[in-house]
Amino acid sequence: MLKLYLRLLRKKKSMKKIKVVCGALVQDGKVLIAQRATGDSIGKFEFPGGKVELNETYEEALIREFKEELDIDLASVSFLEKSMDHQENKEIELYCFICFSNQKPEKCIVHSKFVWTTPEHIYDYDFFESDRNLVQKLIEVWPCIQKQTK
Repeated sequence: MLKLYLRLLRKKKSMKKIKVVCGALVQDGKVLIAQRATGDSIGKFEFPGGKVELNETYEEALIREFKEELDIDLASVSFLEKSMDHQENKEIELYCFICFSNQKPEKCIVHSKFVWTTPEHIYDYDFFESDRNLVQKLIEVWPCIQKQTK
């Protein structure tokens, strides 16, 4: 039993840790999800975002990623929830934010498709199962978000 524990502990230490941000962009009573166009998870839907760069805050990373991927400026961001995922010797810390913008994305730059939906219908799409706790948290706070945006 001790050998197994030590092996798991060594494996965890050798995992590369990656910090990632994503944003649930809210407009007109709906939230934006985007379909991946490349990579191992092509076709999967996600909240847009990306990796946090060196010396960048989570909020700065999210603002940069939305500019790069959606070509929009965010007006405000608020932390929603943190999630952990493990993929092929990588430990991914995902920080999700609720975002607002006065602009709507007009073209797909790194995604193949955008969909505006409600939190209850996100899983009508092939959304990442590992993000379920983020979606659940969004569903919990959705009534408050709707009150704020009216």
